[in-house]
Amino acid sequence: MPEDQKLLMVTISGPDRPGVTAALTQVLIKHNVEIVDIEQASLQKLLGLYFLLDLGDASESKDSVIKDLLFEASQLNLNLNFKLFSPSELEAISQRNLYVLTHFGGTRALAELSKILADENVNIETIATLNHHGARSVEMVINVNAALNLSRLKQRIMVKSREFNTDLALQKMEAYRKNKRLIFFDMDSTLVDMEIIDEMAKRAGVHREVARITEKAMRGDFDFEESIMQRVALLKGLTVEELTEIRDTIRLSEGVEELVTTLKWLGYKMGVVTGGFDFFADHLKEKLGFHYAYSNRLELKNGALTGRVEGKIIDAAEKARIVNQIPCDEGILLDQTVVVGDGANDALMLGQAGLGIAYNAKKRLDRVANVALGRARMAHIFHLLGITEEDIAEATQCKLA
Repeated sequence: MPEDQKLLMVTISGPDRPGVTAALTQVLIKHNVEIVDIEQASLQKLLGLYFLLDLGDASESKDSVIKDLLFEASQLNLNLNFKLFSPSELEAISQRNLYVLTHFGGTRALAELSKILADENVNIETIATLNHHGARSVEMVINVNAALNLSRLKQRIMVKSREFNTDLALQKMEAYRKNKRLIFFDMDSTLVDMEIIDEMAKRAGVHREVARITEKAMRGDFDFEESIMQRVALLKGLTVEELTEIRDTIRLSEGVEELVTTLKWLGYKMGVVTGGFDFFADHLKEKLGFHYAYSNRLELKNGALTGRVEGKIIDAAEKARIVNQIPCDEGILLDQTVVVGDGANDALMLGQAGLGIAYNAKKRLDRVANVALGRARMAHIFHLLGITEEDIAEATQCKLA
């Protein structure tokens, strides 16, 4: 072993109690030993604690440091093991490329996902279970080799998530740690549990024709601007009274009201960015207390639709531009921005955000989203944003007060 070896890995295990870390770090201070890396986990009152120590400036020999650590551990009824570390191993630790993988499945999902990680040579650093708001999630911190094809890894775990019908999120550690401050929702089949244009088409007697164009647009098989022009042309003649009747029957997606109430109370800026229509988006903005609403403007004359759209079309590129511009105007980082959408025309704006959530979405959206959530599981966003049941309860009480 080289004479200049000065790194020591110390592994401690046994019953957990308050004061363990304090007692052991006092020994390190006594010997002038610095901690290079540290990890701790506690499960069912059992402790796992790991120190990587730099003995280069130790006031006494490494044997003396180890002796005092062993004695302190025995006083606490803990087991202690140690091994010397090489500088090259320390370099590998400093170059970790960490992601947070969260899934809402059971043991089988964990087994299958961990097998994919092993196949891709991805190491699991930590695993923890979180329980709140009626759901359980498993959160893994994983170290992804910089040379790995990250798109392939994400695609494999997203496919497996769909196979098990479980929700899943993969976030870069740096983005995960940044508190989110701004959230945008798509409208149709995301913020609301319906396709509003389908309801309009039923009223106009052109449902089949409009639905066919909508489906092609959502799959990305049809240019969105052209599709919106064609669909609105078919809706010519719908009256304001008919539009109002549709607006008054809009169904919010399950969990949206509670989510919005809590996020407002926590100080989030919120907005709707949709390829749908202003008549409905502006109403939702007022109803939910959003800060922003961006949508296509229907042209009305003499109390009825003319079959034309006014102004700039809100297509995929315009959605992405808005998601980039608003955080800049608000002084908010993109890593602190969340976007929730379901269709192909949401892909660009989801790709811009620190947290892009595909909600009950088409398969192609998996390629750019960090998160895949199933229908009626909007409440899982609480987990991903670190929002507790206590936060939710307090926000609800404030609304009722």
